[in-house]
Amino acid sequence: MIHTSYTVGITTAEFKALQSEMIDQQDWIENAITNRARICIEKITNKYTAFKINKGEAITAVGTTAIVEAAYAEGVVGIASIGVVLPS
Repeated sequence: MIHTSYTVGITTAEFKALQSEMIDQQDWIENAITNRARICIEKITNKYTAFKINKGEAITAVGTTAIVEAAYAEGVVGIASIGVVLPS
């Protein structure tokens, strides 16, 4: 299921330079963002699990989407913004 798509613009020079290093730039970009999202999901899952354990509460969220949504809803994580440092 795709929720969001991104469009990235690069110059002709940037495009041609990338062609010298990689066969499929789209594949590389998709892999980069998917892997970064995987790392974020893992971090949020670990934070949420520790949060619930420390409170002595059951984890009722099932699946990564539910855990991420619960972590936001319960204030374990928040949306990053410029000038705001979130606790790690």
